[in-house]
Amino acid sequence: MSALVDLLALKSSEQDVFVSGVFDSATPNIFGGQLLAQALMAACKTVIADRPPHSMHAYFIAAADSSKPVAIHVNRERDGRSFSSRKLRVVQGDRLVMNALASFQDPEPGIDAQRSIPVGTKAPAEPFGFYEHPVSADIQIVDAAPELPFAHPPRSWSRCVSEIPDDMAVQACVMTYASDFYTGLVQFTEFPQDAVVTSIDHAIWFHRPLHMNEWHLMDWTGHSISSGRGHYSGHFYDSSGQMVAGASQEMVVRRR
Repeated sequence: MSALVDLLALKSSEQDVFVSGVFDSATPNIFGGQLLAQALMAACKTVIADRPPHSMHAYFIAAADSSKPVAIHVNRERDGRSFSSRKLRVVQGDRLVMNALASFQDPEPGIDAQRSIPVGTKAPAEPFGFYEHPVSADIQIVDAAPELPFAHPPRSWSRCVSEIPDDMAVQACVMTYASDFYTGLVQFTEFPQDAVVTSIDHAIWFHRPLHMNEWHLMDWTGHSISSGRGHYSGHFYDSSGQMVAGASQEMVVRRR
């Protein structure tokens, strides 16, 4: 199995407590997307299999050491006829590193409408430059707007190059992992060249089925930088133009 899938293979230490067993020590601190994905996977393990996640909201409290395991405590808030809610505490030793809420819903038919994929987006089959992200070789990223003069692509295609199970919970966790890549704040000319950024909070919503072994567009938009914080949001589209997810994040933004 891929290293990314291995990161999601949590061990159960006691009732509704899950422990990470594989570490990614490319950086001193655990990548925020890894904590998000592992927390969502822990929540998924406490919900019936045919009720996939539809949203997750998380607050990063403290940095986590990438050489040590984290424990994810899941509180089963509610299981209704259509929705389930979970509260999550991610700890490392006696230190709280993240709080989160996750919600799940039975799929149901109904109104289906969406905003279209951005006009002029180049298809992933065209020859782009590849970006190697420091935390995962499993995620392949190409710039979807190479003509824009940004250090990091605010619009990019991504896919998981190692095979992952065709399971909605795993697929959602892999997208959650990738959703913490890059930032829409680079669109501001005021964004420092030597910026130090740290995620504060992160939210993601899942709208439609997705398959992360296929190309998905990440389209970020920066909204504001003030008081040492920056806010941006974006949407994820599959290669057919279906909007499969949305995300929003706030980060600390400071000059080095």
